[in-house]
Amino acid sequence: MKYLNIIIEFCQLLLLPLLCYSCASDYLDTAPTNKISPADLFKNEEYAAYAVSGLENLMKTTYPTNKLDGVSFNGEGSVKLMYAEYQGADMYCPRNNFYTIFNGASHAIPTSSYTEYMWHYYYKVISNANAILAYVNPESSRKFKYMYAQALTYRAYCYLQLLQFYSPRWCDSQNGSADGVVLRLDISSTGDCPLSSMLTCYEQIYKDLDHAITYYQASGIIRGESGNHKINIEAAYSIYARAALTREDWATAARYAALARANYPLMSANEYLSGFSTVNQEWIWSIYDSAEESLGASSLAVRLAYNSTSILVCTYPACINRELFDELPESDIRRKLFLNPGDYTYNTSGVAGNGLGGSGLTAYAHELYPELDTSAKVYAYMSFKFRCIDKVGAMPFNLFRSSEMYLIEAEANCHLTPKKEDEARQLLKELVHDSGRNPEYTCTKSGQELLDEIRFYRRIELWGEGFSWFDYKRRKDTIIRHTFKDGGNYMTNAAITIHPEDANNWMWVIPAKEYEYNKELR
Repeated sequence: MKYLNIIIEFCQLLLLPLLCYSCASDYLDTAPTNKISPADLFKNEEYAAYAVSGLENLMKTTYPTNKLDGVSFNGEGSVKLMYAEYQGADMYCPRNNFYTIFNGASHAIPTSSYTEYMWHYYYKVISNANAILAYVNPESSRKFKYMYAQALTYRAYCYLQLLQFYSPRWCDSQNGSADGVVLRLDISSTGDCPLSSMLTCYEQIYKDLDHAITYYQASGIIRGESGNHKINIEAAYSIYARAALTREDWATAARYAALARANYPLMSANEYLSGFSTVNQEWIWSIYDSAEESLGASSLAVRLAYNSTSILVCTYPACINRELFDELPESDIRRKLFLNPGDYTYNTSGVAGNGLGGSGLTAYAHELYPELDTSAKVYAYMSFKFRCIDKVGAMPFNLFRSSEMYLIEAEANCHLTPKKEDEARQLLKELVHDSGRNPEYTCTKSGQELLDEIRFYRRIELWGEGFSWFDYKRRKDTIIRHTFKDGGNYMTNAAITIHPEDANNWMWVIPAKEYEYNKELR
């Protein structure tokens, strides 16, 4: 499959100028007056389909690098790894100079490229989705209904992501009265615009998803097996479930999680150990990649895929938190996704090279994983969960899969009144035992112990997929990291405790560039 890269140029020709920083004129240019109007262009189904494919493309694109910070961004891949995993409690990366992001030190810096990136990226997708919604007439054909639904789903996803970064936890929001983000819902909503409340933002997300689901159903179109990267009705259900979980709307979360997973059976044990780089029956929505389409040195895989030849992953591989690994039962196949150092020697100094294996551990790792590049440094507890499909950085990756939906439904059931603990335990059994992840698994827990069990299996099941920081934030949990000396495997400059009230309450400040443009925020 070839991405339709023409869409970026196409959008520049047809979209009206959106002047806020988040969708500024450096992204989108005014259509020349001697060109055909956008309204006329969007009467063509093929042309409109290019626009929707453009939204997909924006989620896997290399974005400008801030040379001072030494950071490159790549759409959704950066969000999942750098923001959700590096900042969380479960992934250790032995890169000694990367702890500005690891420790939440940039949250209150409005000029940081880390702060600007998510705002820039998500509003860019939103502005393009708004143009599709402005010009596509969903009543004119079944295909237009489907495309309209897709644009609504993209917009809902992006606003959910923005809320998780730039707004308080729901439990700290006074039932949603706290500031959310700027809601720009059409191509005319440019210029000065105030922050909407969190409740208003969540209501808009629900509204977009309700309309999207209606149009998906009315279209009668079902995504083909080869189109997992195309957003669809189950993706809308999944976003609904995740948004409701974040909002602590438990009944809604349980309902839509069940709908989302209904047609996506859990992957088998063999599929689970195959490298998370091939779409399977469990993946609901994913980012497409191939050797021809890879972002190369800017891709997610160059930091995460164990078999990449990139100097980044060969020098600084992703590792699981030792304490989390040690909690995982011996009978659980997911232990095989990480390098158990056993009795082999490795560096435990707590500084540069912390966790670096000696010759014995290095030889052992290369024996277990022959695809590991000969130049790769081997670290205790390094990850073998993700593999790329070419030598550098091509790696499809999922955005939603049914495992997450099982866990959302189980967690929501524990909070409902009356609680549905039997259903929650059954969901855990299906996920952990029946799928073959741990054939010996049983659960008889209840109350807080059951909720803790679900949270533990979220950490294990979704490790490395972009959840850790989000989960700790929404639950108002404390991140605790230890050095080898204290039972963990973090370097001393990341082996810290981050309380919910630290790091600007885990809220990223709105970038300075938005304040410069948007007078309503001053």
